[in-house]
Amino acid sequence: MSDLSFHVKQFVPASKGSDLEHRISLLQLRDYAAAMRSRTACEHALSLAAFAHDVAGDYVFADVPEPCLKLARNYCRAILQAALAAESMEACA
Repeated sequence: MSDLSFHVKQFVPASKGSDLEHRISLLQLRDYAAAMRSRTACEHALSLAAFAHDVAGDYVFADVPEPCLKLARNYCRAILQAALAAESMEACA
């Protein structure tokens, strides 16, 4: 059991299979968003990273079905991709 699965199992003991994988992914995305918030100087990227952090945090331990977790994961990934694009665009200007 990975460290992150341990954290998920503390709050959602019945989580297994793809449900567990999506929750672990949301924890990873939340951590990535937190790291991005601490290193970016781009205001747009900062806002998007904060939003992704909040969304991942809202769903990672929520009592929602697996398809909803998958959507939340994909949504957070898209938000973070937009944040990276915002950083890149600012670097071009």
